[in-house]
Amino acid sequence: MVLTAKEWHDLHAAEYDASYKDMKWIEIYDRITWDRTIKPYLPDDRGALILDAGGGTGKWTIRIAELGYSVTLTDISEGMLRVAERKLAKANLLANVKIIAADVTEMDMFEDGSFDFVLCEGDPLSYCRDPKKGIKELVRVAKEGAIIVASVDNLYSRLMWNIRQGLLDQVGNLLEDQWATGEYPMYFFKPSELMERFSEKGCKVEKIVGKNIFSGGLGEDRLRDPDTFSGILKLEMKYCDDPYYVGCAGHIAVVCRKQGH
Repeated sequence: MVLTAKEWHDLHAAEYDASYKDMKWIEIYDRITWDRTIKPYLPDDRGALILDAGGGTGKWTIRIAELGYSVTLTDISEGMLRVAERKLAKANLLANVKIIAADVTEMDMFEDGSFDFVLCEGDPLSYCRDPKKGIKELVRVAKEGAIIVASVDNLYSRLMWNIRQGLLDQVGNLLEDQWATGEYPMYFFKPSELMERFSEKGCKVEKIVGKNIFSGGLGEDRLRDPDTFSGILKLEMKYCDDPYYVGCAGHIAVVCRKQGH
């Protein structure tokens, strides 16, 4: 039986963070995410309202709340949010954060233009039932002029993974509808498609970012070599926002700004 994204994350919430602990590729992924797609675009005003949509166990909510911002953390998985609540309590940050169970495609609890910065990190748009509707909702709840950051799974990377695994029978279907089933159904975006979807909803794309362009196929053993890790990290940070290389990345992120009418 194929689980839904909600069911899978509820089932694995308790050990979710531990499954990524000490992984070198995620260290690179997180460095790119924070340094190139989140920190430079956070509002100057610490009174700004931040949405972390599909924020899971609160990795980015915690880092943003530590800077003094008020954050609303949502996720479709109540299990993941319970873990986030414990982590926030331990960090003494619960006063800064509202925690709400919500699907990224159905955020009716928020009025239009509610947030000064909208984050959708960790690929919720790839895991939801209707990625187009998810994008529409992210743009709807953002204020005019607000930055929206969203990451997704990259179609080209998944195609190459299927080919390397000898799953040639699945390549045609993936090219046709861009859906595949791993732990749960996932939608894989083309980089151009991700930009187009936000542009057609009234956003100006500031940049597109690839995560991880060079380190995805190296494996943890090679990345644990300090010289290899240092060299790869420099390459990732130098070229992650070069649009010519983004198609090689396992994940892609768009940074865009909601335009006025």
